[in-house]
Amino acid sequence: MLYRTRILVNRTPHFTPGTRKEANRALDILERQLGLNQVNATEAARGIELLNRAHASLVFGLLRNEDFSDRFAPALHRLGLRGITDRLDEVPSSVMAMPIAGPTGGRLHRDDLPADERVDADGRPLPPPPGYY
Repeated sequence: MLYRTRILVNRTPHFTPGTRKEANRALDILERQLGLNQVNATEAARGIELLNRAHASLVFGLLRNEDFSDRFAPALHRLGLRGITDRLDEVPSSVMAMPIAGPTGGRLHRDDLPADERVDADGRPLPPPPGYY
């Protein structure tokens, strides 16, 4: 999900260069937490706050993802935030509750495809998606 958010940050024409720079810094901080056994709550909270400061809709899109909410739960609790499933119970008709579609249109993103379908143009298997272990 962080990868898709980075694509969104860098391809959205409405973001200023400052917003892009701040959002990319925040995503770098969060990506450094992916390979660890336990998330550093302070560092992850700093990344989430920085991303929220860059553009709040980016954090809201990430909070919709249950994997993100589970992985960064200590940092979210430190900031007083919750995953989107709790929020949707409160505001079921919110426009902001829609997922970030990403640049794929209606088709599945290649990271979501089964391993046997994740192939390049020559039919060779692709490496595992970034951030997945």
